[in-house]
Amino acid sequence: MIFRFTLVLLFFSLSLFAEWKIKPKIEVGFFSPSLDGSISNIEGSSDFSTDFLYDKASASYFAADVRIKYDYIPNLSISYFDLQENSDATLDKNVTVGEGVFGSKVTTLTDFSVLNTTFYQDFYTQGEVFSLFGKKFYTGDIEFDIGVNVKLLRWKFELRDQTDTSKASSWIDVHELVPLPYVGVNYYLYKLTLCAKASALSFVDAKAINYQASLSFRVINNLSLTAGYMYEEFKVVEDDDTIEFKASGYKVSFIYAF
Repeated sequence: MIFRFTLVLLFFSLSLFAEWKIKPKIEVGFFSPSLDGSISNIEGSSDFSTDFLYDKASASYFAADVRIKYDYIPNLSISYFDLQENSDATLDKNVTVGEGVFGSKVTTLTDFSVLNTTFYQDFYTQGEVFSLFGKKFYTGDIEFDIGVNVKLLRWKFELRDQTDTSKASSWIDVHELVPLPYVGVNYYLYKLTLCAKASALSFVDAKAINYQASLSFRVINNLSLTAGYMYEEFKVVEDDDTIEFKASGYKVSFIYAF
């Protein structure tokens, strides 16, 4: 709820900067990921796709990007999605999650939200016009970005026994704030923009990865339609459980530049 309020307030404030040396844009779209991963502990491992029968999910996607044309002040990019998914499954083995052991018909619920706040500096190279067979062509502009992504993620997983309703449910609740190195590249050619960006950090028992690639087409002066692919993954140790979770799939959105 706090995430949503912050984003709405940010989007409302962006129009105030249109006359300054600040160039904001907002993105609103739809993210359709496949969900996968595992929960491992001393008792064994359970898989989200084969054991808990997770497949596709859906989520709204919001983002804002603020280009600041003042010296020594970094640009700011924020993206957010929040998905909830549940699944019914019949386990063919005993599964230990948190404090509970389950081995029959179960219902699982997953709540996964990610807020990426990226501070970055852009390095822009303007293209050139060249002639070929008597016609002029433009090479396009290239931009390289480098910075840091402060990732705030929340992941909650709950497991309930369908055959014994008196049995207490079991859950795992993960809250992580992780700074990640960030790189990005944009290629601009007339009304088209190709974009690729990534942030990742990995240790023995923990990692976080985010990357996406997209193609945008400017429909009118300030409005673009974009389609692409996004991947989110994290691995953490929470008490006795090691959780590795992945959400990857297609993203379609509109971008409005002020």
